[in-house]
Amino acid sequence: MSHRHFFWLHVKKSAGQTTRSLLQPYYIKVDRSKKPKNFIQASTIEYNDILNNYRVVLGNYQFRRCLFAKEYLYPEQWDDMFSFAFSREPIDRCVSMFYYLFWKDSGVIKILKRSVKISLQVNKLIYNKSYAFDAFLDLAQEARVSNSIYRPVDNHFTTHTAPMWEDITDFEGNILLKRVFRLENLTDGINQVFEECGIEKRLEKSEKKINKNKRRGLYNPTNNQIKKINEIYHHDFEIYEKAGL
Repeated sequence: MSHRHFFWLHVKKSAGQTTRSLLQPYYIKVDRSKKPKNFIQASTIEYNDILNNYRVVLGNYQFRRCLFAKEYLYPEQWDDMFSFAFSREPIDRCVSMFYYLFWKDSGVIKILKRSVKISLQVNKLIYNKSYAFDAFLDLAQEARVSNSIYRPVDNHFTTHTAPMWEDITDFEGNILLKRVFRLENLTDGINQVFEECGIEKRLEKSEKKINKNKRRGLYNPTNNQIKKINEIYHHDFEIYEKAGL
């Protein structure tokens, strides 16, 4: 089946900037930080990038972005669109979240300052990376049951630690996307999107590993931490195992 348009759901910490660049010029980018657009002031071709902006809040659909797109943005076109996303291995994605959101600094002084800040935030002493990762997982888990997207940290934290599962399913658990690709097969996935949509452009396969966590070798979660990651992101492991390519 040939599709006229595509829809890409950006799962945070899964090569978002790279994917945006590779989809050019067929994916329309808008200002997502300085003066973010909202749907009412945008054209239809800008909806996708607006939806991928964590700053745009969606009420009860905050973590049901595909369902929001299907019901409110593209109610007539959704079934004819080639909708897709990329799934990153959940443990690797979680470690990436940790470095991005929690353990940003390097150097002894900066790490000590960061440890003090985190300790005050979580109300317990954090004096090394493993303790910090425990605290990060506690907050990520708390964010999943919080009645506010701004708690326990803020909307940036809540959206970037959100599981993939809810964002690609409806309230009955049905997957709404046409395809889910593994992130390590990013180039092949985008080429399939182009083919499905009748776009002649093709990307050359890169030898570079996409979104490989550069610091992953510096920290490997403990068995107990991996168990907790499985508790928080158990459906995401299923998605990754079943992902295409």
